[in-house]
Parts: sequence; structure tokens; C-alpha cells
Amino acid sequence: MLILIAIALCAPAPSLLIKKPWVPANGEIVVSTWPIYSDGQVSLMKHDGTPLGDPITFTGEEAHLTANCPELLTVDHAVYAQLMLKDKPLGQPLVIIPACSRLVPVTEEIVSEDRGNWTKIVAWQDEGAEDSEDLPPDAGLFEGTAYSEESRRDESVVRSGWWIRPELDVALETSMGSILIDMREDAAPNTVRNFQQLVRDQFYDETMMHRIIIAGRSGRPFVIQGGDPTGTGNGGPGWWAPIEASTLPHDFGVISMARANDPDSAGSQWFIALDREETARLDGLYCTFGEVLHGRDTIVKLAQVPIGDTDYLSSRPITPPLIKRARLKPAKPRTPSIGRSLKLVEPPQTGPWKPDRDLP
Repeated sequence: MLILIAIALCAPAPSLLIKKPWVPANGEIVVSTWPIYSDGQVSLMKHDGTPLGDPITFTGEEAHLTANCPELLTVDHAVYAQLMLKDKPLGQPLVIIPACSRLVPVTEEIVSEDRGNWTKIVAWQDEGAEDSEDLPPDAGLFEGTAYSEESRRDESVVRSGWWIRPELDVALETSMGSILIDMREDAAPNTVRNFQQLVRDQFYDETMMHRIIIAGRSGRPFVIQGGDPTGTGNGGPGWWAPIEASTLPHDFGVISMARANDPDSAGSQWFIALDREETARLDGLYCTFGEVLHGRDTIVKLAQVPIGDTDYLSSRPITPPLIKRARLKPAKPRTPSIGRSLKLVEPPQTGPWKPDRDLP
């Protein structure tokens, strides 16, 4: 009995192992696993669990993904690879992110009474069409600021290869409770990478939530904003992160990047959306990149802290809540046709979120 326990304790944790984190377009995506799991399979799926081809078996201890799933050659959004053993998902998933030419925002200058002069995103242009003379004039142009579903890239897209990474969640320990965030590489992979690097560098530790708006323009809950190391609303990491054409809507519990007027001016400041009715107008104008899986009660507490400066642009809490600690955490296994077992948190139906409450 003691020998069996010792063997079990020494056995490696079930996982897919990355052969190369970067694979060029003419290369082969290969993953491996420990010998004791090599009789399993690899399932490829979208974020919602939709399978991408049939499960792939191991040859020895390796699984050749692009050779057995040609759909990978033309994916426009990240997909997930999951080790399966006897139809049971085991271990941390991998994220396979296609390196595609950028969708660059097309903007126009707008003048409004409430905001003055500001830059609005009205469409997206694939940069791959810029230097090609063989494409039609409207190649790579996607009209509108946001899309309710993934849009297929056309012939202007340039595919350079794939990035392969372990899937990581972000866990926030705040002064009012914990929050677990699913990073949505399928919606905004570079924004996720920027955010995860800041978490890895402990940038967000002991930063405050300097702006909390419980009553937005329509009188409903709006946002919780943080991520500024100065706590003034003007600070950042010292660089800008280019905006991405995220398909993730600003629903309750979705995290997005705050920015100035320039669409590419996001850095480290983030906000969590508090009410779909109030934040739908932000879709496509600000880059969503994650969704809260656990911590609805924490969000509700944070959203209702007393506000000292009630000016709409400031909305500074009397005692700003803190992120005490932010850490990366291995994501839980994914199940084909289901995806994650935890889903985006639901908004409450009481207090400021009550659907039929009287508004001021």
C-alpha cells in the first residue's frame, strides 16, 4: 500500500506539454504529454466548447495538431487544446493563438455636448490589405464598431503562425473579497498578454479602484475602474497597448481596458462593467478581454462603496478599495461542447440592478 501511494505521489500531473511556444505558418503544431497519459487524446475547441474537428490521438507521446486538424490553418481567433483520457478532461488547457495581421481602427472625429471633441471608431481595416495591389478596394474592411459574433477574415489577412501558451486565469484578492477572471484570448489576445504580464510583474498589487460609478448616464450601474499605480486616473505602465477588435460585449462582470481619446492609449487601467443597459454603448470602442467567473458578491460590494467626489469624470470613493494581490492561476480543464464549467457571473436583481426600479 505504501509503495502504491509513493508511486501515485511521484506521478506527473496530467497535462499537455508545449514543444515550441512559437510555430511559424509553415511549421507543425506539436504537443506532447507524459507517457502514462499517452493513450489519451487531444480535443480542440472554441471558447464555448464547440469542437474543432475530431479528437487527435497521440503518436507515441506526441500529438500533431495541424496535420490532423486542418481547420487550425485558417482560424482567426484563439482555440483551446485539452488533454482527454477516457472522455474525461485532465489538466490545464493550452491556448493556440493565431498570429494574424492587425485589424486597425478606422476613426472619425465627433463633437457632442456631453463629451466635446472625441475620436470614435467606426470600422476596422485589416493591415494586410495595405500593400497589396491585387485585392479589391474594400478588402479587409469591417464596417461598424462591434460585432455580435466572430467575423471571418477575408483574403487580405496575413497569417504568420501561432503562439501556444498554457491557459491562465487572473485571481484578484481585493479589500472586499476575491475575484476570478477568465482571460479571453479568443477576443483580445494581445490585451490579455499585456494584462497578464502586468499581473506577473506584481504591477497591480496594492493599487486602488479610484473611480466607481454606480449611476451612469442612464441612472444605472456603470463601471468599477482601477489599475493606476498613482491612484489619480492619469497613471500607467509607461507604454500604450494597441486596441483590438474584441467581440466580447460589455456585460455585467466583463473586464475591459480604460483609455484616453486615442484608441491605442490603453496601458494598465481597467474597468469592470456593471450593467448591460448602461455599458452596451462601449462595445467596440473599448477593448474587452476577460469575464468574471467568481466574485459577483465582491463586485456588488465594490460598486456600492461611498463616493466622495460625485463628479461623473472622477467619482472617487471616500476610501478607495484596493487590489491587495493579483496572481496568475492555471485554468481549470475544458470539456468539449461545454467549455468551462464556470461561466460569466450573472448580475443581481436587487438594489441598483433591479430591472424595474425608479430612476432619478
